[in-house]
Amino acid sequence: MSKYVAIILLLLSGQALANQATDRACHNLYKLTDLSYAVEPGKRVAASNGVAEHCKTRAVINRAIQVEITMPTENWNGRMMFSTVGGGAGSIGDITSLLSRGFAMASTDTGHEGQGLEFATQPEPLLDYAYRGVHLATQLAKATIEKYYQQDISYAYLSGCSNGGRAAMLEATMFPNDYDGIIAGAPLFQFLEFVPWAIAGSRKQAAGPLTLASLRLLDDNSRNACDAIDGVEDGVINDPRQCSLDKLALDDLQCKAQAGDDCLTEQQLETARYMYEGLVDNNGKVLSPGVMPGAESAGDWAMWMLPNSLLGGDGSLSLIDGMTPYLDMLMRRVPGFDINKFDPVEDFYQLREVGFLDVASADLQEFRDNGGKLLIYQGWNDFPLRPGRAIEFFNQANELNGGAQSAGDFLKMFMVPGMVHCASGPGAWMTDYVAPMVAWRENDTAPEKLIAVQNGWQVSQPPEALAAQVGGFTRPLCAFPALAKYNGSGDQTQAESYSCKVP
Repeated sequence: MSKYVAIILLLLSGQALANQATDRACHNLYKLTDLSYAVEPGKRVAASNGVAEHCKTRAVINRAIQVEITMPTENWNGRMMFSTVGGGAGSIGDITSLLSRGFAMASTDTGHEGQGLEFATQPEPLLDYAYRGVHLATQLAKATIEKYYQQDISYAYLSGCSNGGRAAMLEATMFPNDYDGIIAGAPLFQFLEFVPWAIAGSRKQAAGPLTLASLRLLDDNSRNACDAIDGVEDGVINDPRQCSLDKLALDDLQCKAQAGDDCLTEQQLETARYMYEGLVDNNGKVLSPGVMPGAESAGDWAMWMLPNSLLGGDGSLSLIDGMTPYLDMLMRRVPGFDINKFDPVEDFYQLREVGFLDVASADLQEFRDNGGKLLIYQGWNDFPLRPGRAIEFFNQANELNGGAQSAGDFLKMFMVPGMVHCASGPGAWMTDYVAPMVAWRENDTAPEKLIAVQNGWQVSQPPEALAAQVGGFTRPLCAFPALAKYNGSGDQTQAESYSCKVP
């Protein structure tokens, strides 16, 4: 045997021993099992479809809260990313997308399976959904990752949108030491304002139902009225706050004679006005903000207002219809509560009974003192989680945390023109929030401008390359209150032709 062959065999033997050690470390994660945690033996998962080779384990906390954890077998960067889940949770979120970038990842179903809302009738699963599930799963995920690598996590991050954004905000406010950096997309800040708004909208829709044709009509109307306000006609209303109801001139859409797809009936107009105006009490106070004009036919309005099978059953309910039985479940322990008599305005504050689900405060001092960074992103044309609430929270956070300049040291919000709920829409919405968060938390490089691409679906390529590939345009997303403004010259489809300016 030549010395070269011997060296090769020695290397192969060393690699085999290393693989055995890796497999053993992964398998032995079950030893974390105790009275609180039931942990499966981990298994090595081969690299596939761009997902790096990794160790994966599953666990159950308190017999119900399921957790899955993945850890790259090579080149761990010392970081963890926890993914929180939208909607009613009930499933495991993203645990693979950042493995190739060296992150360990984890997620939880928060304590129940499936997308139904029946878990809300049980006190413990409801509290697990509210905040306990993510917090406990975070503790187990950290312990698992540190046992596997035999070293401490350097930085722990969390990301989620919609209900996942709510869970992210509750981590920042209730458990401020859990995470070093949090990315909260379109957070559901308050069931208090969301559920009554949705129930009132459901009743308006039942009386004057908007159709797909109605939504296209409203979309065309908004675009024609307000697209050009920012000096660029690109199918996107850059700042919908400037697109007032007066500019929309909804009365001009009313059918003059027979109803048809090219006009709205009086009752349909009432539904549309409600959606834009929001839930307003008899004194003119906005209890729950309305939907911003723009992107009405991009899918958000239709998914929430028109019957579909997302809530199960026979598909006869829309998502906003589903809020009526959901509220009935949430309020079942309130003496005398009658869902059939519930008035979204007069009884609005009754929902304080379920305030444990909500982001109760914008005071983030403890999170800040721990070195935490919070990045919020919000689509201007989000239907269910309208941007008015995010802006209200942002302003409250500035007030409670030393003013805008001081709060800006740890809080940034990015409003995304033309984006509907969490993703998609006619605007440039696809960007990478993770790398800017890491640079901010670890190197104190605060993100003031992000580059986003229209129609992009992957963040593994630079936005410019994606734009060329899919034919979309690029735009800067600016740290609020700044917004992108065209410089007056240059290619209107390219982000470099825009600057971030406060209106």
